Amino acid sequence: MSDIKWDVIDQTGVKVSETTLPESIFGVDMNESLLHTVIKGYQANRRQGTHATKTRSMVSGSGKKPFRQKGTGQARQGSRHGPHMIKGAVAHGPQPRCYRQHINKRMKKQALRVTLSDKVRHQKLIIINELKLDRYSTKSMRILLNHLIPTFKALVVDHRTDDLVYKSVRNLHGTHYLDGHLINAENILRSEYLVLTQPSLEPLFSRFTV
Repeated sequence: MSDIKWDVIDQTGVKVSETTLPESIFGVDMNESLLHTVIKGYQANRRQGTHATKTRSMVSGSGKKPFRQKGTGQARQGSRHGPHMIKGAVAHGPQPRCYRQHINKRMKKQALRVTLSDKVRHQKLIIINELKLDRYSTKSMRILLNHLIPTFKALVVDHRTDDLVYKSVRNLHGTHYLDGHLINAENILRSEYLVLTQPSLEPLFSRFTV
């Protein structure tokens, strides 16, 4: 296995140096089955599961027989709480439940490798030496990203959360900013481009050594 050489650029898009990317992390083959399992687990674990409908015992009102058994010409009814009655219960409706799915650590790490490798394979990984702003400015961030990528559908990752950068990025539709310790396969897969700062590489590499 040979490591991958990758250009490091500055905020204007000019190459300033090179860095080495481990092939064990950035040179992994695509595994759609693994990605499907892991992403489905992430999405399921975010579901609150608080949906609910009323059963017969939950419907308010009297349990009295609505009308006499015979002689009305109508079908016999024993309660107003049935699902076929107006303002009655819901038959077989959803009830609160837990949707949580267990995803083991090895699968999460491998899915992250697969998505990182996919960005390298399609030349959609950008490594920038640093990302700094002097003030809150969405316009400045838009100009900066225009030098780096052709679209704003990107995930920008730094080694720490910079409040100036975060507040400047959040108004750009399709662009997201995360601390390097929080990224996962789903974050990367949702974005067309991945922009990493050079200081965020070391914490990212350390996640695969634990």
